[in-house]
Amino acid sequence: MRFQSKNARYALMTLANEMSDKCKITEPIVRKSFKVIVLYDVDKVSQNNQRLIKWIIDSSSDACKIIMTCQDESNLLDSIKSRCKIISIGVPSTREVVDILTYTSRKESFDLPTSFATTIANQSRKNLREAILALEACKANNYPFIDGQAIPLGWEEVLEELAVEILDDPAPKRLFLARGKLQKLLVEFVPPKLILQKLVELFLKGIQTGVKREVYYWHAYYDKRLPVGASALLKLEEFVAKFMSIHRKSMSHEPKIPEVPQ
Repeated sequence: MRFQSKNARYALMTLANEMSDKCKITEPIVRKSFKVIVLYDVDKVSQNNQRLIKWIIDSSSDACKIIMTCQDESNLLDSIKSRCKIISIGVPSTREVVDILTYTSRKESFDLPTSFATTIANQSRKNLREAILALEACKANNYPFIDGQAIPLGWEEVLEELAVEILDDPAPKRLFLARGKLQKLLVEFVPPKLILQKLVELFLKGIQTGVKREVYYWHAYYDKRLPVGASALLKLEEFVAKFMSIHRKSMSHEPKIPEVPQ
């Protein structure tokens, strides 16, 4: 389960209600298997949501096992850390990152010079996910690779932040902010089609099923009309504006999420 803004609280409440129902069983039973729940990026959610996670841990220890991931444990409540066994995973070496990038390129059937893979590993500060995303962006932007080719970093985080903002509040004022972020990514040589594809993936995670078909349609529409390079800004902005309009309409018919009891 990955957390995105207001959707995090809704998802956690659903999980809490499910665990609450399981806890109504009063007779002790011997469990041969457990449900395993994986919560990603727990350090990025609010303290209120972390308290809800603490309640889930306390109430479901007999019914399931919970695995949580985070990048900075200092952002976790002490009450959560005291209930967990913390396992620190060290940063991989440059050689290990290069090996995985090389393996990825072979699986995808394209050539990756070791020198270029090493450059990606170093510039991504040996963050494996960041390195793989950078390789994806480089491949989409310019292949075969050349010396001195720009390596886009952090582009996925920018799009995740943008998607969360739009899903939370698709007001017209957001369009100006979106334009700035999209322009920044294009200037940093992130391919327009990759930006569009990632935005669609993120938007689809936060909308009702009934409007997904319409989003698929407009994705295909703009994907065929996207120019290359920075000139794609206008079309990307048009797509974002179209999605915001769709999302605003769907939100007007969306039932309100009940308040979480404190």
